[in-house]
Amino acid sequence: MKKVEKVKRAKHKKRAAWIFSLPALFFVIVFGWYPLVLGFRVSLEEYHFILPPTYIGLANFREIFSDPLVPITFRNTFYYTALSIGLTFIIPIIISILLMEMKKNTIRIMMLLWFIPMASMAGNIIWKWFYNSYYGLFNTILVYLGFPTLRWLDDPRIAMLCLVLPGLIMFGPGLMYIASLQSVPNEFYEAAELEGARLGQKIWHITLPRLRPIISMLLLLAIIGNMQIFERPYVMTGGGPGMATTTVVMYFYQLSFQSLIFGKGASLAIILFCVILALIIIQRKYFKENIDV
Repeated sequence: MKKVEKVKRAKHKKRAAWIFSLPALFFVIVFGWYPLVLGFRVSLEEYHFILPPTYIGLANFREIFSDPLVPITFRNTFYYTALSIGLTFIIPIIISILLMEMKKNTIRIMMLLWFIPMASMAGNIIWKWFYNSYYGLFNTILVYLGFPTLRWLDDPRIAMLCLVLPGLIMFGPGLMYIASLQSVPNEFYEAAELEGARLGQKIWHITLPRLRPIISMLLLLAIIGNMQIFERPYVMTGGGPGMATTTVVMYFYQLSFQSLIFGKGASLAIILFCVILALIIIQRKYFKENIDV
């Protein structure tokens, strides 16, 4: 009887697991995998809203590879991703580590400031006003201090950097670093201090290994998110000046929803998907998550 009850319980647990998983599975299929499969199909067609689509094979991909604007958009996207990861991803790690060396009250205040919700779109609009070349806050401060004004978003040399800098203020995942560091046992640091370890040695041998799983996960999300950046350059620069801040997703939007060339836009999206997938594979292969401590 006990074996029969165990079998029944196992079946009930399995059935309950499927019941609770079905809604999530439905949304993943409908809003995740189906658009991906549809994108692959549209990339091989001359697609119209009214007329039936026409299969044209790899013609859309040939057009994409011969389009002189595509390399520019990929270069801008890689440049934005590198700047964003270098500034808004690494600096919060350093700040979080240094905060753990401060008083607990200071840590609480910084966590509160980091936790204050900030709407991304509203923040982009505010930063666009800060950067305004004529009446923006930054140029007003420069004039008050007696320095020459800058063109900010109108200067193709620094426009991309200006897009990345707001991420330093609106970087929410920094809280994850602090939360992870607070879970590190103090005995590790006390033992290291007894052995004569300096601050840099404690960070390298204790702190960073403990942060490695969090860093690996956030790095993966940062690569995916930054390679698909759209709203910030769209709101703040519109892709300009010239094409200095036009990303791949912005060009996809222009092809698909402004020029209505859906097949070419879908093929560009598929290429971006393959590039992101390759970057993820490289990241997963060479950035290990295991904790060596």
